[in-house]
Amino acid sequence: MAPIRAFFIASLIYTCPVMAQDAPEGAPEGACYIRYTAPAVIETVTEQILVQPEKTAIDPATGQTVVVEPAVYATETVQKIVSDRKEDWAEVICAEDYSENFVKSLQRAMSVRKLYRGNITGIMDDRTKRAVRTIQKSYGVNSSEVTLDLAESYGLVIHHLFVK
Repeated sequence: MAPIRAFFIASLIYTCPVMAQDAPEGAPEGACYIRYTAPAVIETVTEQILVQPEKTAIDPATGQTVVVEPAVYATETVQKIVSDRKEDWAEVICAEDYSENFVKSLQRAMSVRKLYRGNITGIMDDRTKRAVRTIQKSYGVNSSEVTLDLAESYGLVIHHLFVK
């Protein structure tokens, strides 16, 4: 019988037999992943475009140049895709590895960074998940699952040594 691997998709847990199409190519055995969609980044630029230049004339009484008709401008707004929407995989801490001590460490790490304002309970509750989702969104991952990259950046795991 094939081993069972947990996959997290948008905070919903699915377990299924390990199959090549269920994980990124070259994924290590027993690792957990989420598949996420990073939104496109769009830049909006608004410019004033000169349609007709101002018309000037010389005032015969003073000899100075005066504006007879002001310039005419049009507002033009252009949107440009800075980075395309992309679907990708992220390796996450597997659900069975969310020990009380791990979650407490995560809560403390987020609290020190002023990203979590709850009690240090060791329970992966809704408040903790919301804080994780907020952090993950800043990296383009819309999920409340703790990625290995996040756990490593908070000093919770040593990425290359974290093995189940």
